[in-house]
Amino acid sequence: MGSVHADPSIEAGERNEPRIGFDDVTIVRGGRKIVEQLTFRVAAGEILALLGPSGRGKTSVLHAGAGLLRPASGTVERRTEAQSVLFQEARLLPWMSVGRNVRLGARDRSVYSLRPCSRVDEVLAEVGLAGHAGSAPFRLSGGMQRRAALARVLYSEPQVVFADEPFAHLDAQSAGLVASALRRLADSGAAVLITAHEETAVFPLMGNYRTLFL
Repeated sequence: MGSVHADPSIEAGERNEPRIGFDDVTIVRGGRKIVEQLTFRVAAGEILALLGPSGRGKTSVLHAGAGLLRPASGTVERRTEAQSVLFQEARLLPWMSVGRNVRLGARDRSVYSLRPCSRVDEVLAEVGLAGHAGSAPFRLSGGMQRRAALARVLYSEPQVVFADEPFAHLDAQSAGLVASALRRLADSGAAVLITAHEETAVFPLMGNYRTLFL
């Protein structure tokens, strides 16, 4: 049976140190091997994009990295005190405002406070949602909801980020905002692992990145 380890010992801001590590990882779903003996590293300050068509196991690899799925064999290691996952669905709580949903990204940040929060406003503006802190999630389009979920990730200031298809179903402008936000996360020292079907024109906006085809 494979294993997943979380080691928070790495110091925030250390560059070139691997925060995510896969060693000979095999993932089995429904009795079928979808990923076999996968090995790679993602260092602090780096973006790695897992590319490939549907059915190649990209989301499963992402979930294994985040500790949401145990591999059949091999070892997955995360060295972090704070990680965030951006799922394909926005996963916003419908009974909370957009601003409160953003505050859910970090502990002990007054989720239920009625006071305005400048930091929440900043991250919403960064993803093109300025002025929407008080909005109900259902009033946002699907793409806007996904960007609100990204704002939640930005607010949490994670050391490791897992983003599943972050550019899917977004127009060019919105995709550019997402790419720039991912770049800022990496520039702040986070290790970022994303999935995508293929490399597109928006990728250079992420700055320095690597690709791995599955």
